[in-house]
Amino acid sequence: MTKPTIGDLLSGVAASLRESVLPEIPAGPTRRQIQAAIAIIRRVALVWDKTGPYLYADNKDIAETLRRVSAILDRARADGSGGDLKPLRQRLQAALDQRDEADVEYPSPAALGARNVELQGLLVELQEALYEMPSPESAERSEIPAMLRALFRRMLERELDVTASPARK
Repeated sequence: MTKPTIGDLLSGVAASLRESVLPEIPAGPTRRQIQAAIAIIRRVALVWDKTGPYLYADNKDIAETLRRVSAILDRARADGSGGDLKPLRQRLQAALDQRDEADVEYPSPAALGARNVELQGLLVELQEALYEMPSPESAERSEIPAMLRALFRRMLERELDVTASPARK
């Protein structure tokens, strides 16, 4: 690990701007822009070093939940209660069949971010499809909304863990 970390470096830049540069700038638009830049740098410094592990855990959790939902939808299709979900089931299967980050020793932040966007897009598609369908005919399919709510709760907890300032924890 490199010391100082990227987060440490960004914190140092923000502190230097706040302590050395900001006092030299008179009140007005330029000072407000510097203050905004300092706030942004400090915020990025707080989350920078946590972003990779956060996205990795988020992707793993979303993919596992989508696998469980996909299995339920496959069983619903088999018993005839699945409605017209074939296109969604195919997209879910194709996305879940892709090689996961777990198969890559060190996925890049860009790969983690792209996968996260893809998986969250599938979550949106799934929710829209479920909303448009008549109420669940099977008890098993009625579990899906609860599974999604639990997933969203875990996602929010992870995000809070990453983005909350140390003073709020």
